[in-house]
Amino acid sequence: MSETRNIVILGASFAGLGCAHYVAKHILPKLAASKDANYALHIVDPSSHFWWHNAAPRAIVSVKEMKHEDCFVPIRDAFKQYTNLQGSIIFHQGAATALDTETRMVTIKTHELSETLPYHALVIATGVRSPTPLTTFHGDYTTSQKALEEMNVKLASAKDIVIGGGGPIAVETAGEIATHLGKKAKVTLVSGSDKLLPVLSKKLSVKAQGLLEKAGASVVYNTRVESSQVGADGKTELKLSNGEILTADVYIPATGVTPNTDFLPADLKNDKGYVKTNGETLRVDAAGSRVYAAGDVAGVDLGGVLCMFTTIPILGNNIAHDLLAEAKLGNIAEKKHTRKDAATQLVPVGAKTGVGAFNGWSLPGFAVAMVKGKNYMLNEMPKIYEGKQWQKA
Repeated sequence: MSETRNIVILGASFAGLGCAHYVAKHILPKLAASKDANYALHIVDPSSHFWWHNAAPRAIVSVKEMKHEDCFVPIRDAFKQYTNLQGSIIFHQGAATALDTETRMVTIKTHELSETLPYHALVIATGVRSPTPLTTFHGDYTTSQKALEEMNVKLASAKDIVIGGGGPIAVETAGEIATHLGKKAKVTLVSGSDKLLPVLSKKLSVKAQGLLEKAGASVVYNTRVESSQVGADGKTELKLSNGEILTADVYIPATGVTPNTDFLPADLKNDKGYVKTNGETLRVDAAGSRVYAAGDVAGVDLGGVLCMFTTIPILGNNIAHDLLAEAKLGNIAEKKHTRKDAATQLVPVGAKTGVGAFNGWSLPGFAVAMVKGKNYMLNEMPKIYEGKQWQKA
């Protein structure tokens, strides 16, 4: 009897889904020719649904504009298209809690139970998490849906709103709130840096500040929110690094992200907690053969979906190279990833304007609005969710 070899992908957000579709489209059909083994694709994620969380800043102010049914979609449904692989694609709703690279086993916690899953190949695509379920998953998708709904209600009557952070999510959220409320509330963005949007130029940072102020928001620089505490009256007391204390009806932390790597052995993580990934091959060399990292958790680029469009085909190619060579089913040349940090970022400030750059070239506000500000590129979701971006190897 042929042995079963598991290709395990931890994470089913943008990078994990991308890898899974690449494997289903371009690798599993070739591995089906093996006479020595059967191959199965296992996808593991704490949420049963994929979330187009790029649109979170607008959903924060209105889930009527960013409807749940449009932004949250079942992960399993994305793989019904592979009719010939239905017995070979398995979804596990759970979170990885441990990884043993010696026995090549990953431990998964599912509904209060634990199971171990052996892997022949492993892709770590567990992503990163923000301080709040408003902008990234904190478990199952229902947690974020509930948080968004509750925030819609709070914002409707809020008079003092504070957003902590100065990156894209902070700027987009401040812009959405200020635009949506139409100066009916005081909106303050507290940035720990001396400029907004660290990836973009100083000129674009200044432009972003001007757009926020025009919408009705103000920016405080070189100041961090050191602690926050919700009182009995529902208001949040914020202690700032400059010694000031603010009281807010609503506080939204957007102060950076933490890699979801708590389950990994220490020797597989760098000093910031990201996976120690080979920047050229996208393999995790210290974990042994056929182990890879994908997306933001890999730490091989500036992060974000646009960078993933470059890395996923290279990673998929190298997975195919390793698996097909090991199965004696052909030889595919390796590809190498080259990091490019030229600024590429689109940051809407409301639906009609924003700031941005593509490969270091500045974009006008109307272009940012047209490409992203209109609906946060929700129309592009099928490229990721259904794998249309990866039709070609």
